[in-house]
Amino acid sequence: MQVIRQMLLMVPVAVFVLVGPVITPVNGQPAASAAVARVGDVIVTLDDVDQAWSQNDARSQMRLLQQLYETRRRVLDVVIGNHLVDREARARGLSRDELLAIELPSRTLPITDEEIALVYERNREAFGDRTLDDSRSEIQDAIERQRPLQALQQFMADLRQEADDVTLTLEPPRQQVEVFSDDPSRGPTDAPIVLIEFSDFQCPYCQRATGILSELIGRYADQIRFIYKDFPLSNHPQAFKAAEAGNCAHEQGMFWPLHDKMFVSQDALDVSSLNSYASELGLDEEAFSICLEEGRYTHRVQQDLQAGRGNGVSSTPTVFINGRPIMGAVPLETLEEIVREELAASGR
Repeated sequence: MQVIRQMLLMVPVAVFVLVGPVITPVNGQPAASAAVARVGDVIVTLDDVDQAWSQNDARSQMRLLQQLYETRRRVLDVVIGNHLVDREARARGLSRDELLAIELPSRTLPITDEEIALVYERNREAFGDRTLDDSRSEIQDAIERQRPLQALQQFMADLRQEADDVTLTLEPPRQQVEVFSDDPSRGPTDAPIVLIEFSDFQCPYCQRATGILSELIGRYADQIRFIYKDFPLSNHPQAFKAAEAGNCAHEQGMFWPLHDKMFVSQDALDVSSLNSYASELGLDEEAFSICLEEGRYTHRVQQDLQAGRGNGVSSTPTVFINGRPIMGAVPLETLEEIVREELAASGR
């Protein structure tokens, strides 16, 4: 079954963890300044290739670099965890196996019916015509095989939480997103965290992200500068005009009230509704209507689209935290973890 194969993909990592770090050098990764080709007397460097890649296919470059970083980060966490486990074993005068025999049982959670049902529901298509009862034992066996690894990961996380001498220096990929002086923004201009969101007023995932970002900014109000950029998608017919409307409201210092209103009114973003919202929020309705009708900010929205595409944006929401790309409506915990990492790096 597909779901079982997916669950068992973690087994090789478990072996890696249990036997300790065994690192095979990865060759063929020259420095950016290294020559990778020569055309007569002209030397082509890896940096030349990367720049051409960014100019011609920024989307694939951003996604690949982000995937590489996330994979390295996951393995790095395992390597750090291994060192912490070995250090703890030495501190207690135990072997690694003796330590794990003591610590893992209490961290090995029982398998519940709710957990089995959740795995089944999330992977229903993979089970075909088989019912939950038909699949129960297979799912339980797969979960049981994962339990030792999960317990070990929890032990490593506990040791990591207690350690005060672990420092991460693996640098994530960052994009230099162009910011315009008239971009809608809130928060201190000298904040250590600059959060840039490319969004679409007709995108349901963006609506969800708006609430998550509001909560994040509320928790770190004095440490985040939030900048909004338009990225209306072509499959959302009312999104482009809504983006223009946001700029027309921004002209009157009322971007954020209309921003919030449009996100809670995604089913009605036609021009008539946009004018109605402007009136309801107390904007100069005539000035707003003229601004919208003449397409005063069409070029401005196009600028944001161009800036987004140049940095690999192809879907919404896409967020950059100090240049670090986050694609999709990710959980608050994921965003907060990145913010904490950036604050730690800045000494705040």
